[in-house]
Amino acid sequence: MKEGWGVAYTVDTYRRWFQDGQEAGSEPNLSDSLHAVGQDPAEVLVRARSEEIGQALDRQTATAQNIGVFGSPSFVVGREVFWGDDRLDDAAGWARRNG
Repeated sequence: MKEGWGVAYTVDTYRRWFQDGQEAGSEPNLSDSLHAVGQDPAEVLVRARSEEIGQALDRQTATAQNIGVFGSPSFVVGREVFWGDDRLDDAAGWARRNG
């Protein structure tokens, strides 16, 4: 997210998952979504496996657990947690009404 392409990647990978049935984090979704946002998949995977990223993942996982996230996909809007792809519309509606 720090490099500025994380949101676009997330939108693209979820679109491929929900519309095309390509599971997030698996091929071809991973490579196709990274290419779509101008990233080289091989380079991104090298960075993703670094100790720095591993530590950041641990911190974010702890934060997610503390606010009640217990599965994937989960969507958090403010303090509300929406779990499951069937709750995406609810999360979007909540964000529009309370954003």
